[in-house]
Amino acid sequence: MKVERITTRIVRLTQPRPMVTGNIRIDAVWFLLVDVDTDEGLAGSSYVWGFNGAGSAAIKAVVEHLSASVLNEDPIATGRLWEKMWKALVQWGHAGIPVMGMAAIDAACWDIVGKRAGLPLAELLGRKMDAVPAYASGLWIVSDLDALQLEAHGYVERGFKAMKMRVGRSHVAEDVAAVQAVREAIGPDLKLMVDFSSAPTREHAYRLGHALDFLGLTWIEDPIADEDVHDHAEIARALHTPVCFGEKVYAPAGFQRIIEARAADVLMADMQRAGGVTGWTRIAALADTARLPLSSHLLPELNLHLIASAPTGYYLEHVDWGTEIFQEPMILHNGAVRVPPRPGFGLSWNEDRIAAALQDEKSFTR
Repeated sequence: MKVERITTRIVRLTQPRPMVTGNIRIDAVWFLLVDVDTDEGLAGSSYVWGFNGAGSAAIKAVVEHLSASVLNEDPIATGRLWEKMWKALVQWGHAGIPVMGMAAIDAACWDIVGKRAGLPLAELLGRKMDAVPAYASGLWIVSDLDALQLEAHGYVERGFKAMKMRVGRSHVAEDVAAVQAVREAIGPDLKLMVDFSSAPTREHAYRLGHALDFLGLTWIEDPIADEDVHDHAEIARALHTPVCFGEKVYAPAGFQRIIEARAADVLMADMQRAGGVTGWTRIAALADTARLPLSSHLLPELNLHLIASAPTGYYLEHVDWGTEIFQEPMILHNGAVRVPPRPGFGLSWNEDRIAAALQDEKSFTR
């Protein structure tokens, strides 16, 4: 089998309301969709978050650059392809946008692997869980705490047993009041995570972290900027609440540095920053060796298989951003999402919705 065509499509999906953190505002979600077609008729698909129009176009350019390393190659040989793409990025760098383009191709090839075997990807990777615990990721920064509580109630009614909210208001007391409001809304038994979104200064993060220590949180996430693992190690030692870290860290080597510095109590890997399924499974092996829980970041339709097969798999981050572009919805039952029985990722595009949201399309052929 050989890869004969790679197609990229950029779609823009307007969101029903703004998503606000301490450092960004998102009004629309941009995705880069990638399809890898073979000479035997099998095709694999994946998608990555492009951030905005410029980011999506940049990742698409990386895919075009890497197509020279992938076309005419066997997509089943994922390890060899990963190595070829890694080497092809030596002048581009092994972090940022280049790794995201590599990840999109790698994941699509793994989808082919699953389809060729006739098995869900989780089965091929060594499924540990039939259904993966999921938390609702939302509860963005708003000033109306009644609205925040109403949203939290909505997640409970949908069947979630865990949820994550954002903080990053100007004053610690305002964030503490928001977290207390959500805790009051959902009760003491449901899990609550709080995402600092890498926004606060170190001083502010320490003050807020200590102020939240008594609220029984499952974790605080990205308490400070991601560049220095030693800063994270210090704050992890200082707080009683577990610290979750890793979503903006690139490739397995980045997670090795987190583990060596003891910078996190919970690891969070982002598949598109990990370098695709290949990179993510190597991170899962590092997490297993360190005996650290491993959760996923966004892209839940793909990450479902990765968390289900990770030795220390913990939580799936559940967002509805990509629901419209797939034919098959994720089904939540009793706080968990069941791994679909279909081959590969078990997904197919909703072409009508994609056509309505399409911004750009391009194919690269051998």
